Amino acid sequence: MQGCFCESKTEDMLEWFVQLIAPVLLGAKPAEILSFPWDPKQSARLERIKNLLTMNKNITLKEFTNGQKCTKLFVYNPKALQETLSDKRNLMFLKKLGYPTDYHFEEYVELLLEKIQNGSIPDEIGVFLGYPLKDVMGFIGHRSLKLTKVKGWRVYGDPKLPDRKYEDFMQARAYIKEMLSSHSPSRILMAI
Repeated sequence: MQGCFCESKTEDMLEWFVQLIAPVLLGAKPAEILSFPWDPKQSARLERIKNLLTMNKNITLKEFTNGQKCTKLFVYNPKALQETLSDKRNLMFLKKLGYPTDYHFEEYVELLLEKIQNGSIPDEIGVFLGYPLKDVMGFIGHRSLKLTKVKGWRVYGDPKLPDRKYEDFMQARAYIKEMLSSHSPSRILMAI
């Protein structure tokens, strides 16, 4: 999984991609956001990825640009993301940042993507990506939360919950990597 996908052979790139989104596929992580450089030579690979993703009923894909020279894919597990966003603490936090007071899953996703398309990655993306709320709040500068370590993301305060989440993400990747040793990426996506 080293290097940029654009330097890989198509099949290697598909394996890289399936390993990258493994936590989303398995529901350990609610979402992942990926950037792909605009390059006519790479457009066929991006189309192959998008077609590959349609084989899996557990994930949804939103494609967009944000004015930079890349295409972004927001890949999410609707069940896991719904569970994450509907958590009371996450909802209160997101509402303070301008999300609608009446929670509607699709509206929240669309508002996040709209913010990204307007040129920035909003701090609350960490909630959508499944990072603990305390780590998201620490990242945006909550005074009572001190940086403890960096392990996949910046961890603030007690590292027990982030360590468990990180381990879940890594176990999902390891599981998919093992499956890839004997199955094609498309077969894995159809099976999960």
